[in-house]
Amino acid sequence: MILLLLVAVLALAWSCGAIQLWPRARVLHGLALWCAVGWALAAVGCMAYGATGLLREGAWASLSTGQALHGVLGEGNLLMRRPQSPALARAAGVYLTLDVVWTLLALCLLQFHAHVFWATAAERRRRARRTRGG
Repeated sequence: MILLLLVAVLALAWSCGAIQLWPRARVLHGLALWCAVGWALAAVGCMAYGATGLLREGAWASLSTGQALHGVLGEGNLLMRRPQSPALARAAGVYLTLDVVWTLLALCLLQFHAHVFWATAAERRRRARRTRGG
């Protein structure tokens, strides 16, 4: 279930840039870029938090994804159940032991890619409309 949640969050982050195709929502056009900046700042914050552990205790202090999700979703949440497939269970275990920063970096990169991709698509659409109309 956790891998399905991850895919859903990544798909939501990428599709957020599609707002740029809607010409009436000019205020929201920068939303994808601001989300990407937010993800990047959160990743830098996680790296800094992990580095403080190196200075204080001599060990990396960043939270694992599993610890963060247990803190947010609570213990025993249905999303944290192990899948029946051993390969998926292994993949979920690997993902849950990774630092949160890797998820944040993936979201950041996907958000920047979405911004560029959808901005290009919106610009192509505007040019096509201009050439057809004028």
